[in-house]
Amino acid sequence: MSPGGPPQQAPLAAASASLDFERPLATVRALLFDVDLAVRTRIHRGVRMEWLPRDPSGERRVRQLTHVLDRVQTEDVVIEEGPGGTWVKRFVEGPSVGSSFVGTFEAEGDALTHVRLSAFVGPRGFAQGLGKLSPLGLEKSMKRLLGEYKRALEGYEAGRARGAVLSVVGRWTGPKASMKALDMGKRRAMMATLLETAWSVAALDDEVDTAERDAMKAVVAGLWDTRFDDAMEERMVRAAVDAIGKQGVGARCDALGARLKALGVPELGVAIAVLVAEVSHGLDPAELLALRHLAAAAGVGEGELATLIRRTDDELSGGEDGSRVSMFV
Repeated sequence: MSPGGPPQQAPLAAASASLDFERPLATVRALLFDVDLAVRTRIHRGVRMEWLPRDPSGERRVRQLTHVLDRVQTEDVVIEEGPGGTWVKRFVEGPSVGSSFVGTFEAEGDALTHVRLSAFVGPRGFAQGLGKLSPLGLEKSMKRLLGEYKRALEGYEAGRARGAVLSVVGRWTGPKASMKALDMGKRRAMMATLLETAWSVAALDDEVDTAERDAMKAVVAGLWDTRFDDAMEERMVRAAVDAIGKQGVGARCDALGARLKALGVPELGVAIAVLVAEVSHGLDPAELLALRHLAAAAGVGEGELATLIRRTDDELSGGEDGSRVSMFV
């Protein structure tokens, strides 16, 4: 026996459920860890999920709103990687606080993955609107969760921008037509500034993730009916990161906003930047601050920016009311 007393036993799962996915392990893992997929495409029936601001420790929480009959249960959760590469969903605020789901992955050959979910009950138990869930209720809940992920696997592609990106881009038919009417020199200058602006917001954290890159491809295809190759994309990303490093975020966004205003596309420039910021984990405080600098320098008012953020978030998420934006703006 150790000096500190008997060894602590690992907590026992209150219930478990499992399901086989007809995909390689890497694909199934990517699916379950793709929180944007759940937020933007609502793969869970009766559940709406919203990104919350990043807290000082860097943790990103998601607000989960579950409809149970005529009631809505609100909980804050964190989805993260746990020991041994496990998938962990922790309930950090709400009636199930302290509880968690833990998922393990086991490859069965090259094209089949066995996923097992286990429920670990916190001090208040698992609540589902009508009361605490029994072990059988937990098992049924986890089976439904796995089934929803399995249905979402159809056509799943890791790294894509989630949500109705093309719907947002399709709104910009007026600016697209106006740009086509310009002479080549002005059109190129406008395109360069719009791209610089969007890449700069995407590169605030010194990197641009795959969802932001995917959204930029949609913007370029939608506005200019063209595409850029990987080498050009990498040059634009590096230029954006370097410019922010030299000028600082505020000064860089002020300069780009002034250029957007001078070129006559302030609203479009801010709209593209908002879209690229929203597609990957929603807006965080640093991105919002940058957008405020950009909008102010471009002559786009605070109220207009708030409306634009709300509308973009609504469209990406399929038309919700967008009231959660009030926590940012």
